[in-house]
Amino acid sequence: MISMSMQSMPPGGTTAALQFSDAASCARWVAALPITNVQMVQQMLSEQVGALAIAKLPALERLKIIEALKETVQFAQAELAKRYIGKPLPLDQADARAWDNVMRLWSAVGAAYRACLDALRAGDLTMAPHAALLTLRCLRTAAYGLFEHYQVYREPDATAWRGFHELYAYAEEHGLSRARVTDVFNKRDADTSCAEAYVQGLMANLANPYALSVRQMAFLRRWLEKWASLVELSRQPLPPGQIPPLAVDFASDAPPGLASQFAQGGSARYLDLEPLSKMLRQTINLLKQEQTPGQLGLGEDARQPGCESLIMLLYLQWCRAGTLRTENRAATEDPAEVCFGIADAFKMLGGDNRTKQEIEFNARDKWEMDNLGFSMRLSNTAKQAAVKKTEAWQILNQSNSGFMCMLREPSGVMRMLHNQLLGIRRFNKGPRLATIQWIRVNGSRETQCGVRLFPGAAQPIKVRPANFNVPKGQDFELALMTPAVAMPAVPANVVLPAGWFQTGRLLELEGSPTDPKKRLIKLLALLERGADFDRCSPEVLP
Repeated sequence: MISMSMQSMPPGGTTAALQFSDAASCARWVAALPITNVQMVQQMLSEQVGALAIAKLPALERLKIIEALKETVQFAQAELAKRYIGKPLPLDQADARAWDNVMRLWSAVGAAYRACLDALRAGDLTMAPHAALLTLRCLRTAAYGLFEHYQVYREPDATAWRGFHELYAYAEEHGLSRARVTDVFNKRDADTSCAEAYVQGLMANLANPYALSVRQMAFLRRWLEKWASLVELSRQPLPPGQIPPLAVDFASDAPPGLASQFAQGGSARYLDLEPLSKMLRQTINLLKQEQTPGQLGLGEDARQPGCESLIMLLYLQWCRAGTLRTENRAATEDPAEVCFGIADAFKMLGGDNRTKQEIEFNARDKWEMDNLGFSMRLSNTAKQAAVKKTEAWQILNQSNSGFMCMLREPSGVMRMLHNQLLGIRRFNKGPRLATIQWIRVNGSRETQCGVRLFPGAAQPIKVRPANFNVPKGQDFELALMTPAVAMPAVPANVVLPAGWFQTGRLLELEGSPTDPKKRLIKLLALLERGADFDRCSPEVLP
């Protein structure tokens, strides 16, 4: 039997009755599903697949049924995943429930396929012609579960990796790893091999998905299906070369990593990345020569320069073992106060971020306190407590351009996004602006993130459009400005609310308390588009 470490049991305690007994009745059941109600369909599928995994059916019929359900399961899972993909972290209760439901269904699908594989191992000869298909489906389902973790920036646990490795070890042991799998039930040509499905799971992890945006992860998933065949798994350590050696150990419960982390032996496999490295370098060169991503088979929806930047990032992660980081980092354990977004960073930098309405409220609060003895607005203490502006983080290591921080308040009300603007204030140091580069939630539910600092000490400013269409008396919007820095040479930048940048746009600027005069600035170039800000290079007009 497949070991228990390879199994994630179907939804516990399911009492749903199986609504079909063979592939034909299953097809009729699928045709009657209320497909427009994704949440209901996904729940019905989860119940039925869970019941299928433990039903007393011939193994071949069980396989035919799960194959008949496969496409509908994939559709429902993809649609439900839209509820949480790209959402701020930690997920709210509804989004977290959607993720749990998706994971539960993948677990049930895996259990159904493994029940068929167990029958094969127990001597059921009707399963023998489908050995490669069964192993591939088990690997694919396990890989889907790993990727769903990356979609919400969570680390897969040790059990998930152990099961994934053991499935591929089984494929190798029985000579199934390189067999091209033909989908005989749905009358399709050869799909892929167990080796390619396994490599896709390994390479997704090695790409450091915690640093990728939702869009980048979608491209990664698509491209890995094209590129996995370029990676070989070797039993012997590879000769020294320019590519740092990477490996995986079947006997471990760890993800792939540097070969030096694993003991040499029968369970270690080494990733031969030279063909992939050559292809990536060629692709980058062709993109530089202005061939389009569509012409190179990267997708008509891939756009430059983002496509080239992502491929370069993947090249560095895979073929240079993540050597994108060129600075040394020093370990430290410093506390820091962190706020989110322009408005709170503005206040941290010493600006008054109140709106006119809030200032009027403050005057009313004072009158009510003086004359009534209480304030109607401030009496709602629960509401006030929920409006938390800063969080306590712990800096684990640092360099000149960034920190790695661990969030100490996992139940805090503030939620995080990739490329979100932060204000950071350390003890005895002035506040700085930064943006979130990567997010990772570990098995202890601690949230770690990589933070890149903006150069220079920022100042709070206020801006409004400077053109003839501005309504009279329009209030200024909060913004931030970082000064020019000599070493390294970085020009002055202005940080505006998201969507404000337009090339050549004129803005009226109201300066900081130390420089209160009003000026005009002209926006020249968009340097960075964050989740909640545009960072631009301005020209200050006379």
